[in-house]
Amino acid sequence: MRSPLPPVVTAGLCQTLLLLFFLLLLTPPSARAAGPVAEYEVKAGFLFNFFNFITLPGGAPPSHPLLLVVLDTGPVGATIAEALGNETVLGRPLKVLKSHNPDDALKADMVFIPAAFPGKHASLLSALSGRPVITVGESPDFLSAGGIINFVRQDNKIRFEINPQAAQRSGLKISSQLLRLAIIKAESRNIAP
Repeated sequence: MRSPLPPVVTAGLCQTLLLLFFLLLLTPPSARAAGPVAEYEVKAGFLFNFFNFITLPGGAPPSHPLLLVVLDTGPVGATIAEALGNETVLGRPLKVLKSHNPDDALKADMVFIPAAFPGKHASLLSALSGRPVITVGESPDFLSAGGIINFVRQDNKIRFEINPQAAQRSGLKISSQLLRLAIIKAESRNIAP
């Protein structure tokens, strides 16, 4: 019996399902814990996997840790730090720093800016523009302010949007596999480098 979908659609669907399966496997075990999973444990799994599918420029030695700065010292930062503590990404140790100091983001490989961050993320994103830092947020205007990845809720699920132009300005290379899973958002205004 023939498949109701054209072969190209079937192949693309199979690739997407396979990638989702591998994303789940790559998610740290602590973020896949049994029982109800908190929203920020799920987001921690995404943050972990973004490192696997986004290439940072330059080559740090394998012993040099990847630094994820979470601009929250409360429950959000604690949940992410607990979920990702003692993990290794691409053969490199992952260090999570919980902070309220935006200057800590300047030394990060990735920075997560929760919606509750008391500072203005626009000025921080402007300072990070053009630097090799993966910026991740969860505010409606995050991408238009120059962010690279933004978490959104869609059909009661956590999804993510990507601004490819901001990633390119920062010298980051995003895997086509990750782009296929994302909601692509083109910039609607010019952002100074």
